[in-house]
Amino acid sequence: MGCDVFIEYGYINTTVDLLAARCGISKRTFYEFFNGKADLLGDVLKSRSQSIFLVPETEDLPLVEQLAGIFFIGEDDSADTAAMKHYFMLEVGWEAAEQVAQLRDDFSLARADLAEWLRQMKQKGRITVDDADAAATMLVGIVFGSLSIGRAEMDLEERAKRTRAYLRSSLRIFANGLTA
Repeated sequence: MGCDVFIEYGYINTTVDLLAARCGISKRTFYEFFNGKADLLGDVLKSRSQSIFLVPETEDLPLVEQLAGIFFIGEDDSADTAAMKHYFMLEVGWEAAEQVAQLRDDFSLARADLAEWLRQMKQKGRITVDDADAAATMLVGIVFGSLSIGRAEMDLEERAKRTRAYLRSSLRIFANGLTA
């Protein structure tokens, strides 16, 4: 329920009052579990994996599919909006990271994990990359460039469809630039 509020309103426009009301609890109950909305968001993001991003451990998939998995992006033809909710939560976390030091640190660690994965992929001859740290930073910038797809202007299903198309296209372009 709290995830839906963050996805709908973004981090800045989400309040503890709104979170508590949507979850059917009092603010007091909310504060028994969390110090604030930043704590809730951090817990939600970290509950999916040790890192904010889901760095793959297998190489069985094509590079673009591995990249899509890192950011929890659903399949090309998936009509299910739930497939994009994980990504939308990452978007909220990225938005919040400007204001929340812990999230900023979490995203920095996740970007470092991504850079290490890119180095490993290079060592295995799967990709060509001169600077894995720069490539990881670039990839994160590309992925969160979809923040320009406004949450207020469209319903969640349309937003998921447009965001997925943008991300898939962007990841294909990025992957083609790295292919060995």
